[in-house]
Amino acid sequence: MKKYFFNTLMVASLFMGLTSCDKTEGPIYNEEGDKISFLSTATSLVMKDGFVNVPVGRTETAESNSFNATLTAAGAGYLNVFKLAGPITFAAGEGKSYAKISYGDFSKIDPSALAITTIPNNDITVGLAFPLTLTIANEDVSYGNKKKIDVLASNVLTFESLGNAKLDSRGGWEGAIVNVEVQKAKGANVYKIKSPFGANSITFMVKSDGKTLLFPNQVITNDDTYGPVSMVNVKGTIEGKVITLAVGGYTVSAGSFGSGTEVLTLP
Repeated sequence: MKKYFFNTLMVASLFMGLTSCDKTEGPIYNEEGDKISFLSTATSLVMKDGFVNVPVGRTETAESNSFNATLTAAGAGYLNVFKLAGPITFAAGEGKSYAKISYGDFSKIDPSALAITTIPNNDITVGLAFPLTLTIANEDVSYGNKKKIDVLASNVLTFESLGNAKLDSRGGWEGAIVNVEVQKAKGANVYKIKSPFGANSITFMVKSDGKTLLFPNQVITNDDTYGPVSMVNVKGTIEGKVITLAVGGYTVSAGSFGSGTEVLTLP
């Protein structure tokens, strides 16, 4: 039976690479002096091998040169994790280079979204997204005048099994204690419960305060009469290894089956 998933926090750009603007190879404009400009005002880029690489073009290519940019972010603690790896450098003959943003342990900060996509066998892929901004100094920006770019740095998480656990759903959807497999993402405090109710896997993140959860609305199963059942408006907390999910509602298109509580004890 097919299962469908709708996530209001879905970040469609999570799995995008560089935009078509990144294909520019030569100088971006012929003008006096060597100046630089971003190739677009917004882009979505994948976090890979410790860096996010933002393309930059320049006006002269005869000599090598380097330029500075400023990194800013609205998210709490983002600039403790994301940093410019140095100036933007161009070798002689190069019309395009990259502003390289390095990143460290992003489990210490909260992403702007937890994005989820269903895949075969009731499983899901999960990723995080972090908004950043790069700005070129006024004296260095070219006539292209794209001095600022909004960057959505994103990734796809890799999970590994933590083992089997008990999900106490006596006050929740199942009405019983069920055996579940729990997985944890590498490098992030994101967890996945594999098919807890015989259908879709579900996921959540322990936020940087170490106490509360980010739990997007998620489809958990399919009712034979009413269709997909979603777990919505969930407020979660963690104490030690015990995770408590206060579920605002188990909803279908026709309405709600009511609220409930799911209690998971991590292995």
